[in-house]
Amino acid sequence: MLIDTPRGMDDLLPSEMALKRRIEDVIREVFKLYGYLEIETPTVEYYELFAAKSGEEIRERMFDFEDKAGRRLVLRPEVTASIARVVSTKLKAWPQPLRLGYIADCYRYDEPQWGRRRRFWQGGFELFGSKSPLADAEILQVSYEVFEKIGLRKQFFKVGHIGILREILGCYGIEEEDQNKVLSMLDRKMRDQAIAYMEEKGVEKNAINAIENLLTLEGQDHEKIFKRAEEILSPWEKARKCLENLMEIIEIAKAGGVNAPIIVSPGLARGLEYYDGFIFEQGVEGVQISFNGGGRYDRLVELFGGKPTPGVGCAIGITRILQYLLEKLPEKPKPPRPKTLLIGVPNVSGKYMAKVASELRRLGIPVEVEVTGKRVPTAIEYAVKNGMKFAVIIGEKEEREEKISVKNLETKIQVEISLQDKHRIMEVFERS
Repeated sequence: MLIDTPRGMDDLLPSEMALKRRIEDVIREVFKLYGYLEIETPTVEYYELFAAKSGEEIRERMFDFEDKAGRRLVLRPEVTASIARVVSTKLKAWPQPLRLGYIADCYRYDEPQWGRRRRFWQGGFELFGSKSPLADAEILQVSYEVFEKIGLRKQFFKVGHIGILREILGCYGIEEEDQNKVLSMLDRKMRDQAIAYMEEKGVEKNAINAIENLLTLEGQDHEKIFKRAEEILSPWEKARKCLENLMEIIEIAKAGGVNAPIIVSPGLARGLEYYDGFIFEQGVEGVQISFNGGGRYDRLVELFGGKPTPGVGCAIGITRILQYLLEKLPEKPKPPRPKTLLIGVPNVSGKYMAKVASELRRLGIPVEVEVTGKRVPTAIEYAVKNGMKFAVIIGEKEEREEKISVKNLETKIQVEISLQDKHRIMEVFERS
């Protein structure tokens, strides 16, 4: 009998869940700050939804299967396609711009290693209905804000524009499907294979040389990088326009408070095939793998039958951030638990124990009931060890008189209160 989790899928213990919830709370806080409405999509989707534009690497790693009716399904490998499906159908009449957020689990058949799990969580921001550089810059702003609020101070961005490479390739009749193959190879650091494929498809030598130069052009000296990129792209006007678009996005993001290093990488490529404009990755110093990534996808909603709707977004890697913080924090966070332990002295009835716990909870006081029969000193020791502040002690006398004894475990002061005196009960708990 198998009693462990499937490979690459993890149990999260209470302290790990407490930290995960903290990360999610930050993401939801930023949802509210910027006006993103949270939605949820199914974990199981039709295969075709992701086969269409998610990219070769993801297609190869999807958990796909047939249901009992023979329909091909997948465990979602990412969420943007699902959100675009919702926008093209159930939200097609909603006014735009439309800001949507999500927190969801995803599945890919990756080789498990640091930062790569077969089940992982993402928190996403998706903005539909605007082609403005303000929209692209906003995705950088929300990403920066999430990292700042989590406490990832050594964050940085790497930004590019997939349109630069697409426009160069398009000038030589390279169809989108072949463009996707080149970009996928570049994303996977298969540079020699990408160059050989471009040569095979008839891309001229000067264009291949330009792409090679762009791939090595990267840095934080924006003026120098953009000047050199403009020189390289001088024969391709549309590609140069994409570069200008990237420059404007960066300027707006910086003016909007993105106070982190921004590495400009004109030759940056990402594996998802639906990207057609600005793209980026976000990481933390000293870690080779990115914690966030995203970009512009202006044709995805239309692909799923919706009206032409530009979009831009990102997917923050909650699982990666969680793993990073668990290794960096001096001690794991303590899971939230009630600050009050209800202890029954022998011979008090279970009915009165349940009644007291119910009355306290009705007043908004979280209570944990001691149900193992510990003696009062042992129960109080348990409460102190678990960071509790109060012990509510009841025995036959308290039950007979409909009272409770409340002991402050910090001050050692104990008071007796009528269970009907709700004002006095609240006063004792709130004042302390």
